[in-house]
Amino acid sequence: MAGVVAAGVAVGAASASGGVTATANESTFPLADPDTLRAEDGRYVTYGTTVGAGRGKRCGGVGKLWVPVLTHGSGNTVGMSDCASGDALPGGPGEWASGNIWAPGVVRFGDRFFMYYTASRKGSGQKCLGRAISRSAYGPFRNAGGWACPPGGRWAIDANPFVAGGRMYVAYRDDAITSGPETGISVVRTDGEGRAEWSTRRDALKSTHLTWDTRRAAGTTHVIENPSMFKAGDHWFLAYSGNNWDSARYATGIAKCGTGPIPGTRCTPLRDGVARPYFGFTGEAGLGPYRGLPGNHRGPGGLDVFTAADGGKRVVYHWWNGTSRFPMTGAFGRDSGGFRVR
Repeated sequence: MAGVVAAGVAVGAASASGGVTATANESTFPLADPDTLRAEDGRYVTYGTTVGAGRGKRCGGVGKLWVPVLTHGSGNTVGMSDCASGDALPGGPGEWASGNIWAPGVVRFGDRFFMYYTASRKGSGQKCLGRAISRSAYGPFRNAGGWACPPGGRWAIDANPFVAGGRMYVAYRDDAITSGPETGISVVRTDGEGRAEWSTRRDALKSTHLTWDTRRAAGTTHVIENPSMFKAGDHWFLAYSGNNWDSARYATGIAKCGTGPIPGTRCTPLRDGVARPYFGFTGEAGLGPYRGLPGNHRGPGGLDVFTAADGGKRVVYHWWNGTSRFPMTGAFGRDSGGFRVR
């Protein structure tokens, strides 16, 4: 694909508006929990969970990459890359935390880029959220310290920042709104520096509202996580992952959340979404999703909705091959049956 760094393998194509061909593209670079946005130069940047030295092909990044960057596409052609071009957070998680970084989420707000990432709170195994800021989507991001660390050792992970009506919001997995093995998702508004205005926080969804998150699951935690808020028509929707990440069962649900970026009431899972995921692996090892995804890979999750140059919606997500996870991008839209990826 013209203009794309190591463009990946096209697994399906369809005609899009404006004569642009929208193609699902997958990468051979082992990157989990991907998040994609359009950078200031018009190219696309995909971030993901820390990768160690020697893992994956490099086209600029060397050694351990705290927040790997894949650079790809331009304009309305998103594409994908097979190599890491750099590290967006080369200083690591900062003084408040230790260990690797998981599931970074980045958004442009004004003339700056804000990153929210998961790390282990120093001195404990508690997973919490940190914040970092940069003038460029490529980084380097400057660490701004911890952002959310619930009491009682509960986890706050998988932050998804987004902008609506000139304000920034963050959706994230928030175990503080549940107890025991249950998990949940919250949405909160921030101030101009990306700090949470906690009085605005609202519950979006809890694992107690679903059954497919625990179907044939290993372990005791009832997992819903990796949220992504997006607007379609007059309503906001929540995409989220559930079940075990290291299995064919990991999948994506979609819930309708009302007309504002912060849900006024609990979001409602779509398409029999209490009992089955919206998107997932359609083979016997899956959970009987409403729809499959390009390539029909196992364990598709971490789905993030973002916007291309033409204003159209795109998605990035990862899948699992039994050992590693790999990112894909695709076009996101609606047909007579609902949301679909191609």
